[in-house]
Order: sequence, then C-alpha cells, then structure tokens
Amino acid sequence: MIKNQEIVDDLNELVKINNDRIQGYEKAVEDNEDPQLDDLFRHYVIQSQNFRSQLADHIVRIDGTGVTDATSTDLTSKIHRAWIDIKAAITGKDRSAILGSVEFGENAAIEAYKDAIEKDHIPAYIKEDLQKQLTELQSAYDRIKSLQPA
Repeated sequence: MIKNQEIVDDLNELVKINNDRIQGYEKAVEDNEDPQLDDLFRHYVIQSQNFRSQLADHIVRIDGTGVTDATSTDLTSKIHRAWIDIKAAITGKDRSAILGSVEFGENAAIEAYKDAIEKDHIPAYIKEDLQKQLTELQSAYDRIKSLQPA
C-alpha cells in the first residue's frame, strides 16, 4: 500500500526544484543587464513561488510535512546554480550564456515534473495540477529558447 509519505517526498522534491528555480532566476537577474530579461526572469520567480505554494497546499492536505526552508534544494539543483555562477563569471554576463544556463535549468525542472507525473502513487487530482505547472514550465522553456540567437 502506498503511504502518504511517498507522495509527500515526491512533492517536496518538486518544491526543492521550484526553490532552485527561484534562486536561479534571481541570480540571472543579478547577472543580466537587459531590463526586458529582468522582467521576464522576475515573472518566472513569481511563477515558481505560486507553484511552490500549490505544492505545499497538497502536502498539507495529505497530512504531510513540507520543506520548511525556502532555500532547500536538491543536489542536481545546486549543480545547476553553480553552473550559472561559473557561466556568468566566465562570459562576463553574456546574454546568450545566461539564457543558455536558464534554458538548462528549465529543462531539468521539466524532466523532474514529467518523472513525478509518471509515478503511479501520485493521485490524479495532484497530477492534474502538476500537469498544469508542467505546461507553464514548457512555455517558459520555449520562451527562453526563442530568445536565444539562431
């Protein structure tokens, strides 16, 4: 029998992905000198804050304990943030490099969501919300990709 803790663990992993996404976009705002990108990146920070809130609501509804530290991330997310830092340092805040780093992070978030949605023990009503979030993540990925020079 599937225990609620398995669902909570999976949702907490997505909370961590969103924490990383927030931190990654905040770092991208710092490293970027294009006001249009700053606005877009800030929009995605708010988007992830909303995703995180929805996930936390699900966790509470199934009597779970959510990630309490908004800076809690997973190992792959830490690697992604380090990659953004390195790219920014090497490229001198190059727009294309920043977009490439953000694109990489969005792809990782999309994969994490796809993995969670495929799990049999995640209830359908939660999968529905995860699918909506995934659709928005895919739109963000497509938007970032479209900003890259051909």
